[in-house]
Amino acid sequence: MDNPAQLEHVTGSFERPLTVGEEKAVPEWLDTAWRKLQRRVTGIPARCELADDTPGHLAVEDVRDVVVAMVERKLRNPDGMRSWNGDTEGGTVDSTLSSGQLYVTDDEVRDLAPRDPDGSAGGAFSMQLGRP
Repeated sequence: MDNPAQLEHVTGSFERPLTVGEEKAVPEWLDTAWRKLQRRVTGIPARCELADDTPGHLAVEDVRDVVVAMVERKLRNPDGMRSWNGDTEGGTVDSTLSSGQLYVTDDEVRDLAPRDPDGSAGGAFSMQLGRP
């Protein structure tokens, strides 16, 4: 399975036009984000190939959304700036954006986890196997 996220997905959802430099960098960032996501969430291509009504099915659009979100975090703060102060202005960047790195959040990993088809998992005597 090829990367489901492309430059046009980022430009279509980002709140401002990309600079020329960003347009050059984003395809590489998308590829890096895709590889990182596949290392963190195993079986993505196989799960996307499953029929929609099959337990464990993963929608390609959901995967695309996560890859795009990873790149958008980097676009918002490519230098990983945490705070700045000048003579007349200053500020602090939201700590979730301050790494300047491509990463997948724990919430995004949970969003891509297989769904429990009957709602029985997560009880007092159940144990989830595998990665979070």
